[in-house]
Amino acid sequence: MNSRKDILLIAAGALLLCIGVFAYLGLQLGMFPGIIRPIVIDNVDEKAALIRQLKEQPPQGAVYPSSPLASLEDNVKDWLSPEENDDNWDYDLFTTIDVVWDASIKDYVPRSRKAEVLPPFGISLVSVGHPTYPFIVIETILPRNAKEEDRLFTLQNIKTKQYIEGCKLNKPIPDAPYLTLKAFKVVKDKDADGIITVRQVLTVDDRQFGQIVDIDDIKPLEFAGRTDIVIASASEPGWTKTLHLVGEKFTYNQAVYTVKEIDLASKTVTFDKHFAPNPKKPKKTFSEALSVPAPPPPPPPKPKTKPPTVEKTPTKK
Repeated sequence: MNSRKDILLIAAGALLLCIGVFAYLGLQLGMFPGIIRPIVIDNVDEKAALIRQLKEQPPQGAVYPSSPLASLEDNVKDWLSPEENDDNWDYDLFTTIDVVWDASIKDYVPRSRKAEVLPPFGISLVSVGHPTYPFIVIETILPRNAKEEDRLFTLQNIKTKQYIEGCKLNKPIPDAPYLTLKAFKVVKDKDADGIITVRQVLTVDDRQFGQIVDIDDIKPLEFAGRTDIVIASASEPGWTKTLHLVGEKFTYNQAVYTVKEIDLASKTVTFDKHFAPNPKKPKKTFSEALSVPAPPPPPPPKPKTKPPTVEKTPTKK
């Protein structure tokens, strides 16, 4: 079986060798004119006629544009200068750009470029802290020979400075129909110094607030498990927003703001602002710590003026 394959391979190789020898001899003897090498005209007259015909024919194809030659004279600027652009990224031959870091926009820029002024941060911090319930107990009165359900309470809204008088347990309150006084008790506590304090605790069902709370006559109730961050627009009067948690986001004027850090001790909140200072470039993130503005100083006291002295006219004797 193997011997038959060997015989076929030898026969095929011999056939290819014969074909190659035949083709070589044919090319050498000129048996295939014009296939590999061009036809050579031996007649001189025919050569002259062919050359004359080629010269008389118009040129074929598109006309190649001509360009002026570079001048060899000195001080002649044949090289075009690079075109200017908005960012001063002007490259020239064998000339590097002096690049510096611009901390305001957090990017590398050419030193020759003018400083880019960032827009204002856009928001301001109004307040930050644990929210407090607005009502406190001002006083409670139990008339003589009256029952406990006839006890009268006076409440005050510490935000509006409004007083609500004549409130009773489980009775409608005309000035605050969303409030219902549920229970009352007196609680005795000891402070860190061991001094006994007495608190008048009132349980209030606030349907507007959506919660039942215990208030007293000592200080406003503070919700330590919650934080209110109130911000305002720096340019749009009346625009405010309340946030609560680190990581909370909102969009304002095509920028995305994120609460990054809350410092209740210093009344400071750090925000990340993600936007594009240059519309032609990708967005970047800028951080800024906003503080609650200090309250304005109280007006100076008015100087006391002495009443004008009135001279008495001497009486005639």
